[in-house]
Amino acid sequence: MSEAVAHLPNAESPPRRRMAGFTQAALLAAPALFLLLFSVTPILLLLRISLSHHEEGQLVASGFDLAQYRQLADPIFLRAVLISLALAALTSALTLAIAFPAVFFISRMRRRAQVAWLVFILGALSLSEVLVVFAFQVLLSSSGVLVEALTGLHLMASPHSLYPNLGAVTACLVYLVLPYVMLFLYPAVSKLDAEMPQAAATMGASPIGAFFRVTTPLMRGPLASAAALVAIFTVSSYLTPLVLGRPETWTVGVQLSNTAMEAVNMPLAAAQAVALVAAMVGLLALVRRIGAERTAK
Repeated sequence: MSEAVAHLPNAESPPRRRMAGFTQAALLAAPALFLLLFSVTPILLLLRISLSHHEEGQLVASGFDLAQYRQLADPIFLRAVLISLALAALTSALTLAIAFPAVFFISRMRRRAQVAWLVFILGALSLSEVLVVFAFQVLLSSSGVLVEALTGLHLMASPHSLYPNLGAVTACLVYLVLPYVMLFLYPAVSKLDAEMPQAAATMGASPIGAFFRVTTPLMRGPLASAAALVAIFTVSSYLTPLVLGRPETWTVGVQLSNTAMEAVNMPLAAAQAVALVAAMVGLLALVRRIGAERTAK
């Protein structure tokens, strides 16, 4: 009897392991194929176009040419890169300064209140970027509610439009990305031990001091990932800086569009896009390294 039981197949037998491996491979095949078709393939096409020769009257000419990558040192493009990086840093700082404390307080509410806030945040995501930008145009116009309020409070000498400028672009970008960051941070914040700030309070720390000295260091990894998310969204933004900003404050996304649509230089636009993708991949690698170091500690 014992010999018969010993010969029965178990979960660790080679046929079972092969079947489990086949099932896992089949489940991973669909998302892998999706990524290959819609992520890797477009990047490879961009790389191929960026290495082609540019000729007037043709979108993409045959041949191999590295001239497009040498043109990345153009002052106009470099200025767009610097503006994009500065705007990304400013938008990330403002968004995290608003989102992190807000999510922390939401996570300390009762369950029903948390659900209500999450539904409200999800509702904000239903607004398209076009609608939000148009709303900011109306709000910041010379006849908008904000200008009328500032004029009525004598904080503005005469009514005038509050855009186009970098402040309007930053405010709109913060509004657009804020719901995403709050939803991104909520799972990590809700898992924090509620007794740690209380323990810090028993040792003499104020609530604000406990928040910055205890809670914030524990969230360094998620905060870095959220900052990377905001930076990627900001650098590649197009409509918001185009409508609410000036030409000298346009981002790489706007510059790339002008190169492709107005200058009709597809190889150069592709080279700019490849450089943008490479920069974003480097940023994500840096965030991953920060997260790995945090996990190791």
